Amino acid sequence: MCKSLCVTLLLLTCILQTHSITNMYPKIESELYRGGSGEPLILTPLIKQGRIKEAQHAASVSLNDVKQVKSYAAYLTVNEQFNSNLFFWFFPSQLNYANDPVILWLQGGPGATSLIGLFTENGPFIVTPQQTLTPRKYSWTYGHSVIYIDNPVGTGYSFTDDGGYSQNETVIGENVYRALLQFFQLFPEIQRNPFFITGESYAGKYVPAVSYTIHKKKSHRYT
Repeated sequence: MCKSLCVTLLLLTCILQTHSITNMYPKIESELYRGGSGEPLILTPLIKQGRIKEAQHAASVSLNDVKQVKSYAAYLTVNEQFNSNLFFWFFPSQLNYANDPVILWLQGGPGATSLIGLFTENGPFIVTPQQTLTPRKYSWTYGHSVIYIDNPVGTGYSFTDDGGYSQNETVIGENVYRALLQFFQLFPEIQRNPFFITGESYAGKYVPAVSYTIHKKKSHRYT
């Protein structure tokens, strides 16, 4: 009995030590791409200064393969203390932009880029085997404006200093909420359009977290 207990404790100690030094998602250190990508386009300073048209122009995306698809992509700062910035890619509705609903798409994972949904599921185009873009036959952008956000910070193109990584869903909800406030300042003409939050997989936690944050903030405005 004593011998069996000692063996069990030894195995448990080994397991705990192994888990304490093994990270399922280690930070990847790689050489910087030297192809001239430039500095990240952070729109927050322009939005704060009310330079909305300038911010829109800076974020405008031109895609030669699908010139009919209009879009905007950039970063929004959600925590200045830790230099936390969320990457978004916005596609205005291709039908009735002024009145169509606005959808926020969040990928799951956790830690999966929302560009997965954009390129492989519901975005306005797909990548061909020849590495070109071609319009998707059935896209959510036919009848909706869609925002794809790499969430939480550290996912996909979104980045932060070490102290800014989200530790719980509350922080995630707050960060996305701050990004949305700036987004609707950037595109004030759709502020009153119906707004929906959706996603897949682990986004089943993100969606209610963001929705609850919006509900809580909105409730406080009337108390």
